[in-house]
Amino acid sequence: MFNSQTKKLLLLGFCAVSFSVNAQIRRIDTIATEDINLKPLQSTGQRIYMYTIAFKAFSLEEFPKILNQVNSDEYLSSFGSGLLLKLNDNQISYRIAGNFYSKDITFKNECEECEEANGQMKDFSTRIGFEKNFVYGAVQPYLAFDVGYRRNSFEGEVKNATALNYTNPYTVNTLKNGLLMSPNLGFKINPVSHFTLALEAGMGLLYSYEKQERVYQDMNRTRTFNEFRKWEFLLRPVSMVSLQYNFGLVY
Repeated sequence: MFNSQTKKLLLLGFCAVSFSVNAQIRRIDTIATEDINLKPLQSTGQRIYMYTIAFKAFSLEEFPKILNQVNSDEYLSSFGSGLLLKLNDNQISYRIAGNFYSKDITFKNECEECEEANGQMKDFSTRIGFEKNFVYGAVQPYLAFDVGYRRNSFEGEVKNATALNYTNPYTVNTLKNGLLMSPNLGFKINPVSHFTLALEAGMGLLYSYEKQERVYQDMNRTRTFNEFRKWEFLLRPVSMVSLQYNFGLVY
């Protein structure tokens, strides 16, 4: 069917095709590879979440002065007294917070031996501000600044502090409304995904307008009114210990 010359040509062509295929296969099978370093997933820190809601578990701070309170620099503690909401944007978080505190207190007024006041103090504040993270990691230090509104009131009774002093007893109502500015330093710890523990310390600068009403327990039920405008500097060694829940995964 084929002469010898044709058979030789076919055999040479078949060998050439076989060699080419084998060579191609060897090149594919033995291609040199290098280690590929994939970018690791970022740690499950707060920065990967869009929103945060926080519960203010504890604080230790000075409160606005009432009347001529002797121990106005005393620190008062509070538990479970506030909420915090945050919008996280890279290294900056924008936040809004609210706090409410109510406690029956007793304090000396004017001087240690002059008057003693007993009553209920109520304190409410709402503020907006921001947090700026310095670094990311297991522990995240940050700077925060808030500005807002504060309302502080006291309703109670004032009487003699000792038998050696005589003061006509009276009931009193005070009310302060003011502008609050508060710088803070803090740090956050992310023990597990979604949850953060935070501790803040700082100070507060309060400019307030105050009204005082006194009703003396005499025959005429004498009533007096006073108004004041003043600045107060309030230390906050523990302005907030909070438990935070982060949600809204970004990446």
